[in-house]
Amino acid sequence: MKSLNVLVLCLLLLPIKSNAFDTSVKGFIALDAFNFKKIEDKKGSAVVGIGVLDLKIFAEQDNMTAALKLDLDGKLAEENNIFEEAYATYRGIKDFRFSLGKGVVRFQNLHWGSVQNTYYDGGTVLGTENSFRKLSKKAYASVSYGHRSRGFLNTVWFFGDSSEIAYDEKDFPRYSSSSNIKGYSMNAVTAFDTGKQTGFANKIELYKFDNWTFSNGLVYYKKEGQKTPTYAIDFGINYEDADVEFWSDILVGHTQKLPYESYSTYSNNEYFIQMGVDKFITVDWSWVTNAEFLYTANRSWVYPTSFNQNGTTYSVDKSLTNKSGQLVKATQYKIETSGKYKLSKSAFTTVGVLYEKKIATQEGGNTTLGYIPGVYNAGKDAYQFVTSVSFWF
Repeated sequence: MKSLNVLVLCLLLLPIKSNAFDTSVKGFIALDAFNFKKIEDKKGSAVVGIGVLDLKIFAEQDNMTAALKLDLDGKLAEENNIFEEAYATYRGIKDFRFSLGKGVVRFQNLHWGSVQNTYYDGGTVLGTENSFRKLSKKAYASVSYGHRSRGFLNTVWFFGDSSEIAYDEKDFPRYSSSSNIKGYSMNAVTAFDTGKQTGFANKIELYKFDNWTFSNGLVYYKKEGQKTPTYAIDFGINYEDADVEFWSDILVGHTQKLPYESYSTYSNNEYFIQMGVDKFITVDWSWVTNAEFLYTANRSWVYPTSFNQNGTTYSVDKSLTNKSGQLVKATQYKIETSGKYKLSKSAFTTVGVLYEKKIATQEGGNTTLGYIPGVYNAGKDAYQFVTSVSFWF
């Protein structure tokens, strides 16, 4: 943590002492002027406040660039967690870019929706059963070759999480408590140990098609103790000109997490499709429509009611044992549309509506769709009405 603090001070103070440095602060803030959510059979609620807050600091000198992105709405009490991104990039070799640090592994063709973000970046009213999310807060090293003028860009990442399971002196996992355990104890790490976790990703983007961009991403990830790895393949298409922007994404993936890990799963197969369009009506007005579909088949680990390890007997929390081995198949989709009005060069207001549906079924056992252990809002639909003001700075 001390080393990161020193890095931050250097990045902020050095530009004052040296004219060779270029620095900039960029950010985005979305204010919910009116945000009303309603889930079937539940009382609706309205929110007025900050919807999104991002702040990123850049420092550049010659062929070196450093960047810090602050996670201002995250869990700041956790070590190093204030930084969602903290990396350095070197561009001194033609057509190459080398990066090292903590940040996002951008193998997906992630795109903001209409009134909220994509499923893979937390954009949902009902909650989702998918295991894949935006791969952020990863310790990584990456190499990129190519650029837009060459017609392609290929990026390779070697990465791990910014946290890992804590082990005792006999190399047994530590648990979060001595009774009724629900999860492992975790350690925050600034670098990952390849003996405990290893990730690889690749993304290629092709630009030689007028205003079209095609992308293909792959990811592979495995932790110590996992029986099968986590992996996914992603295909993306984007089109953009002065009048319209179109985006599409397809992801097929498989996840396995350790039995007492957060959002644990023995096996989760998922399929995701997104399509959207942003059409300019006038210079200041545009109309945005986005649709997403998500299907998951998620099987839980089989949990014992108790077990003995290293001389200690642990009781397992009932929230885990009551869904031991269950298979839940969930189909979920949302359709959202909005009008955007440009207030200034770097600010706009959005007025829109969203409809979302979630259908989940359980293999054997409980057949009541309204309640499946560990699954929220099964068989429900939801609405969201949004009026927001957003600023780039």
